[in-house]
Amino acid sequence: MSTMLREIFDPLGDIENQRSKYLSRLFGIFSEKIVAHWANDERAPYENLGRPTLKTSEDTRGHTLDFTFRCRSSGRSYAAEMKCEIEYQNFKYFVLERTQQLDHHRKPAFVAFLRSARYPDKYAVRIKGNEVKIDGAILVWGAVSSTAKTEVMSDKGFHDVLSIEEICQDLVEWRNPEYLEMVEQYRAWSNRLFDGLISANPPK
Repeated sequence: MSTMLREIFDPLGDIENQRSKYLSRLFGIFSEKIVAHWANDERAPYENLGRPTLKTSEDTRGHTLDFTFRCRSSGRSYAAEMKCEIEYQNFKYFVLERTQQLDHHRKPAFVAFLRSARYPDKYAVRIKGNEVKIDGAILVWGAVSSTAKTEVMSDKGFHDVLSIEEICQDLVEWRNPEYLEMVEQYRAWSNRLFDGLISANPPK
């Protein structure tokens, strides 16, 4: 399926994926902010409460994740972790197509995230020092096939699986002002850099 995000990183004609590697690194600088802008929009199904730190009674230290999503309709909250690996290992993990693609994430924070999907009551969760109850977990991935979403949710016990791809599409359709302003700002900064590199008179 051809989509806006997949077309941006399309490796066709990209010798040794040099373009894709560059764009992936650049996109990684602000990809979390895209999700934050989406969750701040009242049209999104979730709002972001902040970065949660999860800890069980057996842990010596907590594990901090990327987001805490509260469902706008139910009021339930979910620990959320984002994985957006685009060009890594020749796009092996860009599109989520099967549960096994999660298996290479073995760091303690991701393990805690996976456990919180099945056993949220085992975790004490704090956001900026305030205790918050979670009801499960939500995975955020770069792009997700429709069949994989159902499979991964079932296999891992996630409440939901979101994709950056669809989040970007929502923000464009909504004409979200914060998102559009962010994109224009990064565009201007990038233009300033490259214009300056080929100009005899650096931009002021």
